[in-house]
Amino acid sequence: MSGCTALVKAIDAYIAKADDDLTDALTAAGFIDTDELMDEIASLEDLIAGALTAETSFIRRRLDEAADLETFASEWPELKTLDTVDAVLALLFYDTFTSSMPKIATSYIRQIDNSLVVTKISQRTLDWAKEWSEELGQLMKLTTHNAVERLLVEALRDGNSIADFTNALMDGGMRDEYHRARAASLTEMLRTHSVAQQEAIMQNPAVEDKKWVHTGEYRNKPRQNHVDMDGVIVRKDQPFSLQGADGNIYFPMYPRDSCLPAGESIHCHCIHQGIVNANVLGLSLEERIRLQEQAIAEDDGLWARELDAKNRAKAGVE
Repeated sequence: MSGCTALVKAIDAYIAKADDDLTDALTAAGFIDTDELMDEIASLEDLIAGALTAETSFIRRRLDEAADLETFASEWPELKTLDTVDAVLALLFYDTFTSSMPKIATSYIRQIDNSLVVTKISQRTLDWAKEWSEELGQLMKLTTHNAVERLLVEALRDGNSIADFTNALMDGGMRDEYHRARAASLTEMLRTHSVAQQEAIMQNPAVEDKKWVHTGEYRNKPRQNHVDMDGVIVRKDQPFSLQGADGNIYFPMYPRDSCLPAGESIHCHCIHQGIVNANVLGLSLEERIRLQEQAIAEDDGLWARELDAKNRAKAGVE
């Protein structure tokens, strides 16, 4: 066996073992259908990496076409506007979120009531999927552009050639597409599970309250503020109150809520769980389905009023 082949096999074996460890950790933490979750993470990782690799190729082509570094620097503002990776990423995130949400939410609602199915997603959650997908695309595009600009300033200051700048960019500034994709796919699929579980909690008439559960350590030191949240109970339609590591108070509906800064979401493996009212589980299936549909309608109405209030406040309307 050649040295290269042995290395590839060793890397593949390591990745497989790491995935097995993560699957076990997520299962122990209370995440559901973790084998499917790992498949979803891998699929999303490939899609993100493809988009980021295409962006790298686009920038590399323009570097190869530029006469010198000063020319590339003068063209860079226009190139930023021509970079469409944010739209590409937004679409693939949205498709992933919306296609996986009903299935994941059904798995979570059936943890409590095996007869219920999530066939409709609330407007609140659909709007979250659209808005967060667009924001993610913009954030990941900005990360790339910041890396280019940081190295570009240094290269121009040091009088480097365009070849030197290209090498520095490809070696350290941008060529971490798969690492970025893996981190993003893991974080966003775990976030999707949290959103789906909140959707299931909202729709389940047998759930009145929810509890934050800290799930321990997986290759990272637990955040003390997340440890302190363990066991905190709130009404299912109310946010938790989390003091961030930065000293600010945040009001997430669930762990990894997109209202939280990255430092409170990335590598967070906390979950939240619904607290069951056994009396409701004793109702007939027809009544439980009716109450589920009523919960969706009520949340859609509440969300419409919240959006109207936000829009009126934004417009300065009393």
